[in-house]
Amino acid sequence: MEEEYEILESTVKDFNSKFVDNNSLKLENESMGPDFIRMLADQGFFSMMGQGSDASGSDLKALSIVLENLSKSAPAAAVKVLLVNAFSTLVNDTGILDSVGKGAKSGTVTFSDLLVPKGQNGSLKLENGRVKGEKEYVLGSDSDFILTLLDTGELILLKSGFSQGKKHKKLGFRSIGFSSINVDSSDYSVVAKDGIAALRKMYEDFTLPISAIAIGMSEGVSQKALDYAKVRTAFGHYLKDFQPLAFDLTSLIAEMNILKRYFHDLLSSPISRKEAMFLKHKSLILAKDMSKTSLQIHGGYGYLEDFGIEKFYRDSMALSVLFHREDSDMEELSSLVFEGKAGFV
Repeated sequence: MEEEYEILESTVKDFNSKFVDNNSLKLENESMGPDFIRMLADQGFFSMMGQGSDASGSDLKALSIVLENLSKSAPAAAVKVLLVNAFSTLVNDTGILDSVGKGAKSGTVTFSDLLVPKGQNGSLKLENGRVKGEKEYVLGSDSDFILTLLDTGELILLKSGFSQGKKHKKLGFRSIGFSSINVDSSDYSVVAKDGIAALRKMYEDFTLPISAIAIGMSEGVSQKALDYAKVRTAFGHYLKDFQPLAFDLTSLIAEMNILKRYFHDLLSSPISRKEAMFLKHKSLILAKDMSKTSLQIHGGYGYLEDFGIEKFYRDSMALSVLFHREDSDMEELSSLVFEGKAGFV
């Protein structure tokens, strides 16, 4: 890994130890709060993409390093950073980008427009110069600005005139708003005429950052499993001494280390679409398998919030649901592997 990324990794680890590790349960179950949001912004985590005056440049690789290390301790904080940076890639209003980059305001993108079948995530129409309707399943619905699709296909930036509607229960990332939004607004701008194409490009560009979150979660929860297995005893032996447990966890950690090496190799070279999708596919599966195994190692204690294991299990499931088009992604990946259309029957 390049020296600049090693320095960035060290910076995030220091941030975790000072502000995250002792507050991870609160950051999971409650709103992150303006003070914590401002701390994320002060580190430059919100301005790694986009063109605001404080932006450090569009560097998906640097963003991926930040997300990997944040998600070891607080996956919800990593997802918040992901949403803000995804928002920033599509907005060209420097005033809005500056306010979001500084943590004074927040922005999000309705990923549901890509991941939920058309007709099941609400409807927004333009009537006499006003956008009216409702949009469902908005992650980050408590944001000040929202990028979303009109029924006619344009991607618009809602600046005001919307409010949270029905709150949806979600498996993970509980400190991030997740609800429908009710819209009656004349305060908007058109960001892209072909909104679906713009959203798809953004989604594809963020393949590596999403993989980074999954890998970081695997690292965080595997360390908890290792630490617990070394001190917890059963039938006069430490848990680590039992072959089934030790072998299963060792196998998963071996897979994790291979994926992390693959991830770092991608950071040091031009990223191909196929390689990035390989990593995303395997890392999302690994995050679920690792957190499930850690939960089993902890037994009943794993279901207690204070141990921080069930959070990783829930968040790994939520990450796949909220940021992964499983069938269409695998169809695309299969076509790349077979060098032609494949996996569509």
